[in-house]
Amino acid sequence: MTNSRLSNLVIFFTLLLIYLSFNTSSNSKNIDLFKGMELYNKNCASCHMANLAGNPDWKSGVDEDGQRLPPPLNGTGHTWHHSPDQLFQIIRYGYKKFDPNYKGKMLGNEDLSEDDVWSILWYIKSIWPEEIRNKYNSYFGE
Repeated sequence: MTNSRLSNLVIFFTLLLIYLSFNTSSNSKNIDLFKGMELYNKNCASCHMANLAGNPDWKSGVDEDGQRLPPPLNGTGHTWHHSPDQLFQIIRYGYKKFDPNYKGKMLGNEDLSEDDVWSILWYIKSIWPEEIRNKYNSYFGE
């Protein structure tokens, strides 16, 4: 078995355990952790990276177009400071929802269904360290 395949199996089973241990109250929205992972990889990983690490210079750097760099979504950035509704709005509609004059690259994806967005968000939160998830849940009652 190759290291890559073994790594994929470890990731799969880790996500499965996280999925099974999460609060099931979100299931009423038809949230699917594995679909969230697929949708994240398809729609978000090109900027926020496959490992959700974002750009290392996200706090102060800009890209060649003068736009801020994508932050990490893995619990090491500020994402977990935002409410579930704010995160939903950003994923679905981008920052233009909050600032109509926004010219940045986080434009969202209105083609995603509500369940798709919640699934992506659940996947992102599943990657956060347990301490961050616990803080988030205590702040936002999840």
